[in-house]
Amino acid sequence: MVDLDNLTKLTKNIKLLYVEDNQDAREATFLILEDIFDEIIVAVDGQDGLEKYKCNNIDLILTDIDMPNMNGLEMSKAIKKIDPNQSIIILTALTDIKVIKYAIDIDINSFINKPIEDIDILFHKIEQCVQKIHYEKDLKEKVSIEQEREKVQLVYKMIHNISHHWRQPLSIITAISSGCSFKVENNIELTKKDFEGVDIITKKAEELSDIFKQIENLDFDTIKVEDIEKIIEISEPIYKREKENLSV
Repeated sequence: MVDLDNLTKLTKNIKLLYVEDNQDAREATFLILEDIFDEIIVAVDGQDGLEKYKCNNIDLILTDIDMPNMNGLEMSKAIKKIDPNQSIIILTALTDIKVIKYAIDIDINSFINKPIEDIDILFHKIEQCVQKIHYEKDLKEKVSIEQEREKVQLVYKMIHNISHHWRQPLSIITAISSGCSFKVENNIELTKKDFEGVDIITKKAEELSDIFKQIENLDFDTIKVEDIEKIIEISEPIYKREKENLSV
């Protein structure tokens, strides 16, 4: 027998979509469901259920099969296209093997025979699905935390790379600039090599400015790991490509 106290804890914050066209069955089952779910969205057929699914963040679906406009299997197939991991429990009085096979093919999570004669079976099926939902949510949260951790590590790496790869070019830029300034202050004529050095300074300053602009435009709330990796790679190729040209 299912522990109702534990089930109620499990279903807290779980949003249920209940789809049933028969008013008597819908009202009777709703009275049972409202004892364990805080939030239940009711639909009267598959089309209504699909529309309400699209407008709400649904965790679990409990649906009949034989309904007008759109049956439960058609609705479930459409929903599975939106979210292949959506948990769905089918309520059915049908015993057609082809129907059951079709439901399995579209990855229906569980089946309950109608009419519901043993409430504990309903609760048990719900408990199984809700446990699966919690497991998947916990897994997504762990993945999200790991991705955020990876982002932080990549940001540190990005800062280190920029600092490391631009240290020597900036030193050379400073040397070129100082040399030119010294010649100007002492009325020494600048050579062709000096002017080439000034061009290099301008080019390197523009490239460094572009990198800083990219960093400034980063939205660390939505940025993807691969975007950070691209920025990490920016400075190193520039450094390697121009290293010899910067030498004096």
